[in-house]
Amino acid sequence: MISLNTKIEQITIEQGKRILVTSDIHGHLSYLKKVLEKASFCDDDILFIVGDMIEKGPENIETLRYIMDLCKQGNVIPLIGNVDAYRLKLIHELSEENVDGFYNYILNLRQWVGTSFYEELANECGYRINSPEYVLLSKQVVISHFKDEFEFIAGLPTVVETQNYIFVHGGLREKQVSENIGKRVLELTKFDAFAERTPDIFEKYVIAGHWPVVLYGSDIPQMNPIIDRNKRIISIDGGCGVKKDGQLNLLIIPDINCPVDDITHISYDEIPTAYALENQEPSTESIYISWLNKEIRILNKGEEFSYVEHIRSGRKLYIPNSHIRNENESFDYTDYVLPVKKGDRLSIISKNSKGCIAKKDGVIGWYCGKYTI
Repeated sequence: MISLNTKIEQITIEQGKRILVTSDIHGHLSYLKKVLEKASFCDDDILFIVGDMIEKGPENIETLRYIMDLCKQGNVIPLIGNVDAYRLKLIHELSEENVDGFYNYILNLRQWVGTSFYEELANECGYRINSPEYVLLSKQVVISHFKDEFEFIAGLPTVVETQNYIFVHGGLREKQVSENIGKRVLELTKFDAFAERTPDIFEKYVIAGHWPVVLYGSDIPQMNPIIDRNKRIISIDGGCGVKKDGQLNLLIIPDINCPVDDITHISYDEIPTAYALENQEPSTESIYISWLNKEIRILNKGEEFSYVEHIRSGRKLYIPNSHIRNENESFDYTDYVLPVKKGDRLSIISKNSKGCIAKKDGVIGWYCGKYTI
């Protein structure tokens, strides 16, 4: 039986080394390769991968094995995420009592992204998961065949502390790093809205993933890393694999001792791009509706758009029917109008008769002008 224990490591990073940080790859191997290529990642860099390497993407085993190979270079430091830990735990604890729920989870992921971590594992072992029985039938073979991969995940650190930065997937439950050693792995890897909910102001910057940064906003949705200089927290999860408009972020710290203002980032996604042919002024007020505040009331149902009332804010607005679910929910939607200049590069997320919802430099909103591919 694989055991998951909280592991806290302290390391010293040599001055002059560039530090790259990403998280929440979620089985998107092409995203990881492309963002590292954009950053010109090399042997002189230090790369931190702050958890959630697998699940919700199309290439889960390949992503995990690629990271395992990267680690052989000696300059790559992966940490465990809640999905990594929980998937390992579920697989080893599969039984007749819980297999139906796990099988339904596999079916949901199959419908959503076409595959799942366990389905890939079973397929490599020659099993096709077409029933709960096949999940149980394949369990021991999978555990034996993927012994190295499972031990790699189980052996990952939960927290890594350096001279000026602390890395953790979810967040620290206690201000002092050493006081977190008694916490369970899932307590430190799953800390929803860490930057908002923690009362602590940390002595070193804590770099965390897990919570998509877009969920910290209430008016203008954006996917770029957020630096909270008050609490000393840097949130970097760009929503890769969990948001259709998400991206894989890569934080770039030029030197372990550099000022926080010197930190930059790059990102990668595979959303089709276009170039604006017209200028557009931004809206002065807007709302972002996420799954945290998704309740709506339809006031007038149209063929393409419906006029609705957003329950939490009381705001009334038109929403594309494609963003309405179950007649009383909407999420991942904004009425923000982007500031656009002719020639700007846009990622076109969706199109309709009024224009398109696009992403510009990580910020999401409407563009109603003409564009060219």
